[in-house]
Amino acid sequence: MFIFAIIIFTPDISIADLDVYMGCNCWESNGTPGNWQRKTIWDIPFSASGYVHSSFCDLDNDGDMDAYVTDDGSSIMAFENIGSTTAPVWQRKSIWDFSPSQFSQVYYADFVEINGDGKCELAVSKGTVIKFYVNTGTTTPVWTIAPGWDITISDGNLAYSFGDLNNDGLKDVVVRLWNICILKVFENIGSDTVPVWQEKSAWKPSKDTDPPALGDLDGDNDLDILGGGGASWVTAYENTGTINSPVWTERSNWLTPDARTSCVYPELIDIDNDGAGIEENPQSAIHNPKLTIYPNPFVENTIISYSYSVLGGSSTVEIAIYDISGKLVKYFPMTQLSNNQRTRVIWDGTDNFGGKVKSGIYFCKLRVGNHYIIDKITLLR
Repeated sequence: MFIFAIIIFTPDISIADLDVYMGCNCWESNGTPGNWQRKTIWDIPFSASGYVHSSFCDLDNDGDMDAYVTDDGSSIMAFENIGSTTAPVWQRKSIWDFSPSQFSQVYYADFVEINGDGKCELAVSKGTVIKFYVNTGTTTPVWTIAPGWDITISDGNLAYSFGDLNNDGLKDVVVRLWNICILKVFENIGSDTVPVWQEKSAWKPSKDTDPPALGDLDGDNDLDILGGGGASWVTAYENTGTINSPVWTERSNWLTPDARTSCVYPELIDIDNDGAGIEENPQSAIHNPKLTIYPNPFVENTIISYSYSVLGGSSTVEIAIYDISGKLVKYFPMTQLSNNQRTRVIWDGTDNFGGKVKSGIYFCKLRVGNHYIIDKITLLR
């Protein structure tokens, strides 16, 4: 059976519109930066006593995102998503809690995928060090320290967000040094199995902001920064550089309404898998677009077939695969396609560096000129 969808986007709409959790409170995005709508039904049921941050990962390998919540100065509390990939319902899961022996208390925690094993690693901080733990479990997380991955910074109380800032396949990190109120950026100059961190002052925004969250807010395939934390000078940044070299331009109108009033930290995630502002563009020059993916869901390989009609006879075409956070996973180089010519590519569930990606939902984006068609792909391992 063919899974078939036709969706046409204007060029300024994101592939995966990123919602944001400010602490445990959810704001849904409609695909336009700064246009946030409060979504209380998706809130994580936790009453905070300090600065709160939520981070997300599929901890039980069931295809939806679960959550860890860090309340400043406490352990890391787990919440299982017993809802769906489009409508989360959170249930406390204390057997998944994380209480590392290395720390008596935890200041901040964030999930990141570093070593290419298809599982989230956990970055935990207290004081001047960020330590990393790998998950050796399957449907229940089992955390093991990753020796030699530490990031040590002279100032204490670190908050951070990971993302590939130079498109080399390795996760870099933006760190907020709370006590002295500045941002630092560290490039990962190691490998896809062992990170090595080097400060990159050229990538630092000119103005600091409270705890940063990295994500593609404007749908241009590079990472932007959203701030939070309650201070009056909190801001957001659009990356107006390139996918290989960030340049930050302030966009304070992208903030959530509570970013400068509530002592909570932001985390960007497309929690409802809605793929952002899905609507037709009646001015599109594309006619009869066809994007088929079979099999879907798939285990080893899936065939992505496509064709279209366009005014002018032919156009440049490319295929890209994104995960639910909006990160580019796989890119198929541009080709020239004539009217109604049908062609295909095969995706084997690997990223641009040959590493296997984990089970879950992905977005397939067909770009024809300046227009887009999108469908979802489900990978099963």
